[in-house]
Amino acid sequence: MILIVVVFFMLLALGVPILAALGIGAFAALLASGIPAEEFAHTVEGGLENFTLLSIPLFLLAGEIMAKGGISARLTRLVTMIVGNMPGGLGISVVVATMLFSGISGSVNADAAAIGSVMMPPMFTAGYRPQWASAIVAAAAGTGILIPPSITMIVLGTIANLSIKELFLASLLPATLIGIGKAIVIFYKAKLGIEKTNESVHVTPAALWKAFLDAIPALLAPAIIIGGILSGVFTATESAAVAVIYAGFLSIVVYREIDLKVFIDLMISAARMTGVVVALVGVASAVAYVIAYNQFSDALAAWAGSYVTHYFVFASIVMILFWLLGALMDGIPALVILIPLFMPLALKAGMSPIHFAIFSLAIFGISLVTPPIGTACFVVSAIARVNIRALVVPMIPFMLIMFATILLLAYVPWFSLALPRLVGGYVGP
Repeated sequence: MILIVVVFFMLLALGVPILAALGIGAFAALLASGIPAEEFAHTVEGGLENFTLLSIPLFLLAGEIMAKGGISARLTRLVTMIVGNMPGGLGISVVVATMLFSGISGSVNADAAAIGSVMMPPMFTAGYRPQWASAIVAAAAGTGILIPPSITMIVLGTIANLSIKELFLASLLPATLIGIGKAIVIFYKAKLGIEKTNESVHVTPAALWKAFLDAIPALLAPAIIIGGILSGVFTATESAAVAVIYAGFLSIVVYREIDLKVFIDLMISAARMTGVVVALVGVASAVAYVIAYNQFSDALAAWAGSYVTHYFVFASIVMILFWLLGALMDGIPALVILIPLFMPLALKAGMSPIHFAIFSLAIFGISLVTPPIGTACFVVSAIARVNIRALVVPMIPFMLIMFATILLLAYVPWFSLALPRLVGGYVGP
């Protein structure tokens, strides 16, 4: 395992892409352990033989269609009309719209790009500083990792062999709590004049009714997709197929905002993103194989045994380590390395598998929006044309809210286990 880490970070320092660096590190460790080279290909292939992984390209394609096909714009327009006139209303609209769109797109970066491109121009017009507007969009996107059908959540469920339905249920309350916390920050900063804005969204009953009617098909999308999974009507993979069909129908037939050529381009874009995500899952299987072969988990458990008996110390170590590595490596690469290592320790510390999974996802959500290295920050800074380092100070209150929620999540398992037990019949510890 030490060889994997050394080779991985050396290659990263040389500018090698994360996927290649992780794969080369795993292959080097496999050879150093005396395992035949062909076993690398076998383990990578074995890691991809999971039906749930079929949902990833489909959800990514659905998100691309909805971002370009007018669905995100209509959701955002309706939310803005409802809350846009209150202090910080446009910023709060971003949080609410992103949470709605996250339930369809499955991708944090897709959320940031789609909502940011729609909402930032009116925010600038209303007097939002570019740095503050960018921080709001990035922070809102960071919540998406906890909102079904999060791609990262599906990958985690695949790696840890957890029920996708139970993960989706367990994530809803923590995600809602984090979203409310971010909305409160935006409201009070505007109310107290810390962030001065001149918001005036002209809304008439007729315009609101028209926006509502226009957004009804878009509002039905998360209800159909997520509701279908949670009710047991279809699996996560089947829901992804439904999402593509429904998004395509709305964008091509109802809203008529994309044509066949654009649709093909979106398929190519989704295929490229899928290649990266699925390849990481395959390489993660090779890493897990090397870890198991060398019994590194046993050595780690022996070293961390004293910390595991102290729940507060263990939770703090996990939070800091996952946050830093998640920011350096991006969410999914960090997840595929850390979750198999720390899951046994978390169980020994008293966490259930579902509780630890949601706790970890919430931490990775902070990593994605930690400037100057979080990927969502790169997206919004490009849209707003601001230096990514300028987001550091505006992001602090949002990160404090997220860390506070994670601490609450760590010590009150009820927040992640209530819905799985109530709806899904979860009987785990």
